[in-house]
Amino acid sequence: MTKKNRTYYLLDGGEEPTRPIHGNCIGKVMFLTAVARPRWDNKGNVTFSGKIGIWPFVKEVPAQRRSDNRPRGTIETKSIKVDRKVMRE
Repeated sequence: MTKKNRTYYLLDGGEEPTRPIHGNCIGKVMFLTAVARPRWDNKGNVTFSGKIGIWPFVKEVPAQRRSDNRPRGTIETKSIKVDRKVMRE
């Protein structure tokens, strides 16, 4: 995701990056992150960094209508509403 007005400094001949923004709306996605304390062995070496994972609350659905940018049926990533049932899944 990106902001609508962003300044890019490009090298000579560099391509401008693609910016998937439609209108003034920037999509928001919620993430669930799990971390723990790092673990060390007797010599002080890290055996477990403490990073377990990060998961986005999204679903992938086929596009219902065609667009100038993509054909019908193209897989799109959509954010979902997070409630107790979704968190437990």
